[in-house]
Amino acid sequence: MPALPLPLSTICELACETSLLPRVRMAIALTAREVFSEGQDTPGYPLRWNLAKSLLSPTEAQAMEQMVGIVTSPSILAAAASAAAAGATNSEGMAAGITDEQLLDAVRANWDAVAGVNPAPAQPET
Repeated sequence: MPALPLPLSTICELACETSLLPRVRMAIALTAREVFSEGQDTPGYPLRWNLAKSLLSPTEAQAMEQMVGIVTSPSILAAAASAAAAGATNSEGMAAGITDEQLLDAVRANWDAVAGVNPAPAQPET
């Protein structure tokens, strides 16, 4: 497993960063709308759709529940580490270095896990 790009204490501060919450709420709402337009043949569709229904207008508490999963995604960790390397000295500065697209991608990547969709079984290599 690769080394963490930031100390756990810094990642924890980022997961609690209040300036990131409104953006996370909007990323969740946008992803919920995307899920509503999926076909019923999408793997895990009923669970994905039910989560979308419950998060169409996410509360701050619901966004906070997802923050740990979001900030620990590889692209978010890389963006925060890059912002720190560029001189960001606190979690607010690191959060500012995270793009909206990175947040959306992290929410999308975590959607199945939050919805309770089992991952596809790994196919044996031949």
